[in-house]
Amino acid sequence: MELTILGTAAAEGWPALFCACDTCKRARAVGGKNLRSRAGVQFGKTHRVDLSPDTWYQEAHLGADMSALEYLFVSHSHDDHWQPHCLAYLRPPFAHANNTPVQVYGNEAVVRTGRAELGAEQTIAVFNEVAPLKPIPAGEMTVTPIVASHKVGEQCLNYLFASEGKNVLCAWDTGLYEDESSWKFVENVRLDCVILECTCGPSKCERYHMDYEHYLAFKERLEKAGSVSSECIFVATHFSHNVGILHDELEQYFSPHGVCVAYDGMKIVL
Repeated sequence: MELTILGTAAAEGWPALFCACDTCKRARAVGGKNLRSRAGVQFGKTHRVDLSPDTWYQEAHLGADMSALEYLFVSHSHDDHWQPHCLAYLRPPFAHANNTPVQVYGNEAVVRTGRAELGAEQTIAVFNEVAPLKPIPAGEMTVTPIVASHKVGEQCLNYLFASEGKNVLCAWDTGLYEDESSWKFVENVRLDCVILECTCGPSKCERYHMDYEHYLAFKERLEKAGSVSSECIFVATHFSHNVGILHDELEQYFSPHGVCVAYDGMKIVL
């Protein structure tokens, strides 16, 4: 299984739009891994999580070839993760694609807004409302939605991707799970890779995102449950510029705990 972490920033991106804080100034000056677009992960060319405002940039500059996309899984309806109008570009003359209709999976809000955006053009994308913990056959993968803890009034989702005996948990825009069925599920899966958010970094975070301490608590719970393989790769992602430190400094926090700090374009092969 091969995947690419395409976007590693929170909603405002990093450097943040319109921002003059010292952290954003430093990121602009240093560049490299400190330039972070909005969230997205792609498995090969056919499976993707989230469709952010930076999708075009990720395709043009990070190698996220979308011409063969078949399955799109959306975490929730916040606009840094879901831009349904972009799907209209699947049709000619904008694209000469052979992969339509793309199968789109998400919660009620994602399905409703997607259908409303495309209107009569439902032939280029099919919207599927998912049920938590009900596995979805998606080509060579099986994908299971997990209830996250994020947006009040909306059932936000994380996803477990399973293929070729490997399991990858994609978990961002969530605090520590409040739904015990989510914990029970992940504690009973043998995980090979955990891509977990840490929006607030070393700063204290409110309940619907995670900070450094929450991240380590989540990791420790999985380890105590015996649900991670001996070679499981833990990755921290989805950072706000308000963490106040750059990529190398984040690595100093996480590396002693065996956690990789994600950057845009990071590839993982399992």
